[in-house]
Amino acid sequence: MTRQKHLKQLVRARMEKTGERYATARRHVIREVPGHSSEPTAQSPARHLTGNVPATTALRVLLTAAAARAPHTNQPFTEAMLFGIAGGIGIGVFAFLYEKEDFASFYVAGRHDWANEVRYLTSAAERVGAESAVAEQGGAKQAAAALTKALADGQPCIAWLDAATLPYKAMPAFYVGMASHMVVVYDVDESAGVAHVGDLSDEPIELSLDVLAAARGRVKKDRNRLLSIVRTTKVPPLESLVRDGLRACRDGLTGGRAVGNAKTNFSLEALRVWGTRLHGSRDKESWERVFTPGKRLWRGLTSITEYIEHYGTGGGLSRPIFAEFLAEAGDALGSEPVRALGRRYAEVGQQWSELADAALPDDVPAMREAKDLLARKSELLHSDVPASTSEVRAAWNRLDELAASAADTFPLSNSAAEDLRADLQRRVLALHASEVSAHDALTRVLTN
Repeated sequence: MTRQKHLKQLVRARMEKTGERYATARRHVIREVPGHSSEPTAQSPARHLTGNVPATTALRVLLTAAAARAPHTNQPFTEAMLFGIAGGIGIGVFAFLYEKEDFASFYVAGRHDWANEVRYLTSAAERVGAESAVAEQGGAKQAAAALTKALADGQPCIAWLDAATLPYKAMPAFYVGMASHMVVVYDVDESAGVAHVGDLSDEPIELSLDVLAAARGRVKKDRNRLLSIVRTTKVPPLESLVRDGLRACRDGLTGGRAVGNAKTNFSLEALRVWGTRLHGSRDKESWERVFTPGKRLWRGLTSITEYIEHYGTGGGLSRPIFAEFLAEAGDALGSEPVRALGRRYAEVGQQWSELADAALPDDVPAMREAKDLLARKSELLHSDVPASTSEVRAAWNRLDELAASAADTFPLSNSAAEDLRADLQRRVLALHASEVSAHDALTRVLTN
């Protein structure tokens, strides 16, 4: 049995036993199962590690290959520990309306410094005593040469690309050029015309060099960018790593480096604003105006579920994996305040997952189907690529069909839609209160 099929079976068994949603069950399984990584092979000389959060997982692979080890275990950093050291959680809430096109979109983010991947990775690497290098080449030939150079010493590197250009993602053409993503490149086989890459998949993926080159050059702001670890020094003591990560987290949740009007969107205040706009608001960005019943509201509701549970968060908008970091740090440091903070964030994470679940009610068949399809697509992309490509495409197609049907006949009456928004408002405002309270507790841990 291949490792990916083994992990898939374990995830499904846990879901059946515990009743957990897919993202939660998978996060627990890949954390608890020994040997959940792929050891080096002749084809992929670096150790492949699966994970939940793309940037953290990619950095973890590079640090592990560079022999960086956690000071409290002398083993590779766990994803949760590295996630916390890198700054843990963040927040971002954005809604957009293009009235001429009759198109509305919603996005919520939950990782620290989520809008600046390069800064997130380089800062986290520096924090654990590693020096990183970023290369950006304009042309395809220069980009290929830079990739060969980055892999010359047998170390993997991170490449930015367009997810919609990757065959195994099977994304609709609508997303081409807009789906910024990152993978780890393990090796390039020029004679065979392939590279082996690591995504959040359970095993490495073989990708043609032509496809890799096209994907690297598609998104303008990320074009042909690579990041490598060039050297490592002694890792600082765990207490310093934890405190530095918590400081970054604390500051980021207040708006971090955002300026001007955008600062609110990057702070916990964004949750209060979102909550007030969900129901009974006269704001020009109210959900009554922006997400009217039909394709707009359908997209808003499905986006809540997708971005909280499946968009590289590990479920619960990354609050549960942050709680796991705090639990591991608290145990290693013998700190009950840190452990208690972890329990608090585990509860906040549960609130986020409940919000994601409530956005697509189970008693509305079309919404329940959409929720199940989002989870199924996530499972296929983790466990079965590239063999699952046709099934992934079928999931995308069915989601498009459901969206089109909702545009013609929304599956809720106007009054039921209003009731749903009122329920979501209650949940989001409660989450805002919980997040602010947890942030206050985090600040107290840092000041004691």
